[in-house]
Amino acid sequence: MRPNTVKICGITRTTDARACLKFGADALGFIFHPTSPRNLTLDKFRGLFAGLDFGKCRKVAVAVSPDISRVEQLIEAGFDKFQFHFSPDISEEKISQWSSMIGRENLWLAPRLESSIPLPDYFLKYAKVFLIDAYSDKSYGGTGKLADWEKFAELKEEHPEHQWFLAGGLGPENLADALSRLRPDGVDLNSGVEKNPGIKDTQKLSEVFSKLI
Repeated sequence: MRPNTVKICGITRTTDARACLKFGADALGFIFHPTSPRNLTLDKFRGLFAGLDFGKCRKVAVAVSPDISRVEQLIEAGFDKFQFHFSPDISEEKISQWSSMIGRENLWLAPRLESSIPLPDYFLKYAKVFLIDAYSDKSYGGTGKLADWEKFAELKEEHPEHQWFLAGGLGPENLADALSRLRPDGVDLNSGVEKNPGIKDTQKLSEVFSKLI
């Protein structure tokens, strides 16, 4: 069963973007976070992808707790969706600002939550989409580890009015199981379809999309 959104994240090369578009990706993620091995600058993003026809595929800006000026830059760059990772101690005011600037329907919230920490209820009013990734106290994603599938299922059941995207170590070997067990509204693949950080593996991409029927 194919979810509504299949996103390939951590795109750093035009050739990889073209491959993902050919296979039928619904969204491509571009990471703007200096400590990520898949980090891009806005200038590099424009240089690599300005002439690419994305068609109906959505361009997603991925950032960590961006300030207002950064959000303005990402909006001006023409992204369709905005996936923001953050720690749970973030101020509600900041999330409210993101939502007001971008629009609730375009904001994808990706809180870095330990399994034992519940999702704060006030997050829910600021975004329609929530992305659940594997928890790490050292990074905000791209670890290759599986997310807490049990917690994901609980959140999806508790808040069916929202869309729940699953990330964390997804690839050809476990995607079908994740889709069957969790029925996520979206999946976000990154390290599980790579040769090296930021370098996608065409064979793995092909295997992944062959399972999305």
